[in-house]
Amino acid sequence: MLKFNIFNYSFFRFIHSGLYVDFFLKKIIEIFIKNVFVYSSQFLGEKYMIEVLTKKIIDSTLYNTNRKFYLNNLFYSYYFINIVSIIFYFFIIINIIFLL
Repeated sequence: MLKFNIFNYSFFRFIHSGLYVDFFLKKIIEIFIKNVFVYSSQFLGEKYMIEVLTKKIIDSTLYNTNRKFYLNNLFYSYYFINIVSIIFYFFIIINIIFLL
């Protein structure tokens, strides 16, 4: 095991760095933000892209999800807690899948 050629110093450095997942994730997010919000705001107008479009998306998703659960009032805190818990459950399921 000590003479195995794959397990050298560069391999351990690659594993300790987290397989460069954060680097690739940062690049993907950077490309998305640059293309969607920066370049499209030049064509459509910055005020429309940032304020109106995001407000419509957030308000419509809140209204539709609360309508599905038969809630009359829009509780932003409950919605936020549900979204965060769904994200954490998703990560837990992904970790369990990769462990098996």
